[in-house]
Amino acid sequence: MEWKTAITKVEPNHIHIRGYAIQDLIGKHSFGEVVYLLFKGEMPTPAQGKLIEAVLVATVDHSVFAPSACAARFVASGGVPIQSAVAAGLSALGDHHGGAIEQCQKLLEEGVRRMQAEGKSAEEMAETLLREHKQTKKRIPGFGHPYHTADPRTLALFNLARELKQDGPHIQLAEAIGAKSEAAMGRKLVVNTDAAQAAVLAELGFPWQLARGFFVISRAAGLSAHAYEEITRERPFRAVDLKEVVYDGPADR
Repeated sequence: MEWKTAITKVEPNHIHIRGYAIQDLIGKHSFGEVVYLLFKGEMPTPAQGKLIEAVLVATVDHSVFAPSACAARFVASGGVPIQSAVAAGLSALGDHHGGAIEQCQKLLEEGVRRMQAEGKSAEEMAETLLREHKQTKKRIPGFGHPYHTADPRTLALFNLARELKQDGPHIQLAEAIGAKSEAAMGRKLVVNTDAAQAAVLAELGFPWQLARGFFVISRAAGLSAHAYEEITRERPFRAVDLKEVVYDGPADR
């Protein structure tokens, strides 16, 4: 059986990533630039590389607030190798944790296509999307946060995109949704980091199907730190306090 790949060529004493010798990448290009190369097949411009690096930094960790960190630490306390704990944490990434980047990017891409086809401004399309989601009672992915009322990661990413002249209609639409949300939904929806990264990745031309991959790459670093800290600093076998366990099954029989 033949396996075909256009990503990496390996021969004796030679490794090429998308045609670039690995030794020519080491020390000369950032991790973000090489991730861009892996996903897109071409080396980014300096501005694009810097923005991708920022995307990877933005979601590197969010403390034990996140289910993935809890999962990684809980599993690490069982005495497994660090990669098993990290894998457990990554397995917790789904539609409700980490998946909103993918969902939001798809929403923004479709919204921008509609903007252009219908001749609407970002503000007008934002109002349309908010109204449609309110009517169907669907949550808008990437907007709102259980803890932050102003996500500091969002402001940093959008400011950097503007500074690097990488901003465009996807960022405009994301900001417009946040700005119009209170009037349309009755409450202010913060543009969280999921929406910010989704908008930036869309501006850079990445398909929405890759969006969750960026989150996985970024959060793996934070989960590794959590797993190591749990292994080296905490007592083994982290357990739920039985006082916090409420049994609601059938009576003894």
